Amino acid sequence: MAAPAATGARNVVVRIVSGLLLLLLLASAVAVGGSLFVAILAGAAALGAWEFAGLAGRLDARPPLWLLLPLTVWLTIRFAVPGAPPALDIGFGGALVAGLVGLVVGGLSWRGWMAAVAAGVYVGFSLGFYVALLNWRPADHGFGIEAVAVPLAAVIVCDTGAYIAGSFVGRHRFFPQISPRKSVEGAIAGLVAAIGIAALLGHVLLGITPWLGALLGLLVAIAAQAGDLAESALKRQAGAKDSGSLVPGHGGILDRLDSLILVAPAVYCFYRLISLG
Repeated sequence: MAAPAATGARNVVVRIVSGLLLLLLLASAVAVGGSLFVAILAGAAALGAWEFAGLAGRLDARPPLWLLLPLTVWLTIRFAVPGAPPALDIGFGGALVAGLVGLVVGGLSWRGWMAAVAAGVYVGFSLGFYVALLNWRPADHGFGIEAVAVPLAAVIVCDTGAYIAGSFVGRHRFFPQISPRKSVEGAIAGLVAAIGIAALLGHVLLGITPWLGALLGLLVAIAAQAGDLAESALKRQAGAKDSGSLVPGHGGILDRLDSLILVAPAVYCFYRLISLG
C-alpha cells in the first residue's frame, strides 16, 4: 500500500505546485496588463481551442485548425484592436467566407466548419471580454485591474470553496450525469464564498454597494459552475477524462479555463446593466 500512497501524495504535490504557478502567471499578467495580458490570454485561448478540436474529433466533428486558431485568437484580442466592433465583424465574416469556400474547394465538412465557429465563440469570443474588462475606463473611475480582479477572485474562492466542501461534506450529487464527483454541498459552498468575496471586494475596489457586489458574486458563481459543467459535458460526450495533458496534475488548458470562460461575458454585461461606466 505504500507505493500507491506515495504516488497519490506526489500527484497532490504536482497538482498544487502547477496550480500555484498558473495562479502566479495569471496574477502577474493581470497586474502588468497591456500587451502582455492580451498575448498570454490569446495564447491560452489558442491552446484551449486546439484541445477543443481534439475533443470534437472524437465526436466526428474535428474543426480545421487553419480556420479555428486564427478565428479564436482574433476574437480573443478584438477589444485590443482599434475599432472593436469592426474587428468582431471581420472575424465572423472571415470565418463565414473562408470556411464555406474551404467546404466547397477543400472538402471541409459542415460539422467541421460548425465546430470551428462554435469553438471560436466558446473560447475566443468569451475570453476576449477579459480584455474589455481590463481596459474598463468609466468617465469618473479608473478601473481596469480592479474590474478583472474582483470576478477572478470570486471564481478562485468559488472553486476552492466547492472543492473543500465537496471533499469533506459532499453527499448529494450535483448533475451526476455530467460530473459525478461534484456535489450539491460543494456548489452551495462555492456560491456562498463567491458572494462573500465579491460583496467585499466589489465595495472596496469598484465602489459598488455590498448588495450589488453580492449579486455580482452570485452571477460569477453561477457562470463559473455552469462553465465547468459545460466543459465536463463535452468531455463526457467525447469519452475523455481531460481535455489534454499540458498542465501536470490538472489535465489540459481548457480544463483550467472552463470556470473562467463564461464569467467574462456575464460580468461585462453586469457592469453595463448597472451602469458601471
